[in-house]
Amino acid sequence: MNHLEPILTVSEAAAYLKLSKSKLYLMVQKKQIPHLKMGKSVRIRECDLLAWIEEQIVQNDGSLYS
Repeated sequence: MNHLEPILTVSEAAAYLKLSKSKLYLMVQKKQIPHLKMGKSVRIRECDLLAWIEEQIVQNDGSLYS
């Protein structure tokens, strides 16, 4: 059996990030967060969301964490 990646709705992803749905839709529109378009629906793969979060981590001096 193939392993399927969990796919989140905008509501689920926004709740996880503690953002409003409208803020997350704006980020999608500006292509600031990885997403999938399924017809008129927007979905976010859990693995893409977690990877994106890791990319956002910065150190106290403002440089990217590595």
